[in-house]
Amino acid sequence: MKNIVCFLFFVSFTSIAAIEDHKIYPIYETEAVKTSGDAADDPAFWLNKTNPEKSIVFGTDKKSGIYTYDLSGKTLDYFPMGRINNIDLRSDYIIQDRTVSLLAGTNRDLNRVDFLLIGSDGSVNEYYDNFYETELTSVYGLCLFKDPEDSKTFIFVTDEISLAIYQYEIQSYAPMSAKLVRTIPTQSVSEGCVVDDDLKILYFSQEDEKSGIFKTTAMPEGGNIETIDLIKPSGNITGDSEGLALVKLPDQTLLISSSQDSNEYLIYTTGTENQYLGKFTIATSTIDGTSETDGIEAFYGSLNPQFPLGIFIAQDDVNLDQYGDPINQNFKFSSLKDAIDPFIK
Repeated sequence: MKNIVCFLFFVSFTSIAAIEDHKIYPIYETEAVKTSGDAADDPAFWLNKTNPEKSIVFGTDKKSGIYTYDLSGKTLDYFPMGRINNIDLRSDYIIQDRTVSLLAGTNRDLNRVDFLLIGSDGSVNEYYDNFYETELTSVYGLCLFKDPEDSKTFIFVTDEISLAIYQYEIQSYAPMSAKLVRTIPTQSVSEGCVVDDDLKILYFSQEDEKSGIFKTTAMPEGGNIETIDLIKPSGNITGDSEGLALVKLPDQTLLISSSQDSNEYLIYTTGTENQYLGKFTIATSTIDGTSETDGIEAFYGSLNPQFPLGIFIAQDDVNLDQYGDPINQNFKFSSLKDAIDPFIK
């Protein structure tokens, strides 16, 4: 049964003495995607628990498929799955008698959700004949929620035409099946979203003149929608809110959002206050910085000497080669420690 709920929007953001001029630099960049134009879009991160240095970064070419990269940005594999827009993953499933992680992506060619399986050894395989066909007409953004209490997994899919977020509960994995359990109306196009599994909170962004960042419960029973931040002059956002990422620190969780039109990344506390802490940019060093960023990803934890406290991954719209000439888009890897140091207590 479809649970369609209307929500009231409550403004809850608070501003403190914010840091507005922090710069970081890319350490590595991925090889450029194969498709020209606006193609690279959304990253995801898989932690290799037995060998963190062998962790994998996933990145979409939203015109053709999904890439996998090592932590230096080298391409490991490419899956020509079609127009995969946004991706997310969760771990610790038993599927086809294997312990795997499950990566999901919105396929805009077929208005469905497609999947990859990631083995505990880092092997990545297409999940043949297992996908979920939605009833939507323009699937767009996506994020996952795995309830830590009962391991139920939910897929949040945004739809560009109907201006809503649809929550599906996975019923089985082989074959893949799911059911619609909730519809969340939005005020404009929404793409970026992320879920705090532990606190069961869905964060999502809106674009255009209604640009902003919002939160609600991730549980299918639903609840009020609260406003975290809005476009200026009402809030701190300069342009379109795009990618969202959570940073799970030992004593707090931070929310990072990309502000596409201003080439900035905004940081907020989570919890009841959702305070705006400030913003940073990714500037040019021996590698060009980022601009017009869409999707972002963050992971906190020791990976290697270059990423001692984790990695921050950002899509780059205007990717430049060593001579300063534009080439196909890619993703930039920065130290998460560098990004968040000024903002943490």
